[in-house]
Amino acid sequence: LFCLSFCLPRLTAARPPAPHLVLVLADDLGWGDVGWHGSAIRTPRLDALGAGGVRLERYYTQPLCTPSRSQLLSGRYQIHTGLQHQIIWPCQPSCVPLDEKLLPELLQEAGYVTHMVGKWHLGMYRKECLPTRRGFDTYFGYLLGSEDYYSHNRCVLIKAKNVTRCALDFRDGEEVATGFKNMYSTNLFTERAIDLIANHKTEKPLFLYLAFQSVHEPLEVPEEYMKPYSSIKDVKRRHYAGMVTLMDEAVGNLTDALKRYGLWDNTVLVFST
Repeated sequence: LFCLSFCLPRLTAARPPAPHLVLVLADDLGWGDVGWHGSAIRTPRLDALGAGGVRLERYYTQPLCTPSRSQLLSGRYQIHTGLQHQIIWPCQPSCVPLDEKLLPELLQEAGYVTHMVGKWHLGMYRKECLPTRRGFDTYFGYLLGSEDYYSHNRCVLIKAKNVTRCALDFRDGEEVATGFKNMYSTNLFTERAIDLIANHKTEKPLFLYLAFQSVHEPLEVPEEYMKPYSSIKDVKRRHYAGMVTLMDEAVGNLTDALKRYGLWDNTVLVFST
């Protein structure tokens, strides 16, 4: 009996592969601006994801870009990182403290391939603060916030000189990304995310952080997405509704790609705002 228990080779169950992780973050999306909360704004793809998954209806996020994003990636309440007061403004010498180990760094250590697409807004005054120095293998997007959706410029009023200056805030890795003028940012970010999914080698698990600019101001969207909301009299609300619907379509395109390239059945997808 002793030999049967300890001398025969042990049969162990194969360890299941680590799941792919896809984290999609909207910006300034209102709680009541999705279909399953009774909104007139159409979000069929998000509605379907929620119906087929788990809806977390009682959790809270911070109301500003930098504090919420720092909490998400560091796992620490922002009073512990000094980022509780406001956003990080252009030219402000600040970023998530460099001694904080962020989620993508931990996932890299666990064997994940890590990609970020979209809005960073966690500091960029030193190269050490950039996404590609904080755990992401690749990065494509905006380092700040409030960029024009088409030109990708970020404009700043310099009060001391009473002058507004604009500059391109678009990066591919650590290089300025040019050649994307007049291309809507939500579509650009979705296309890059789908390209990463299509080219992912499944020997390693994937972590994809897709941080949309949508639906943060400025209120900009292609005209055809506003047509279903012609009954909305407030032009700002009409623009916003179109932006939400376009983002919903983008999330649908992303999930379709995960299915098309064979990743969906082993993917944990999280959508938040």
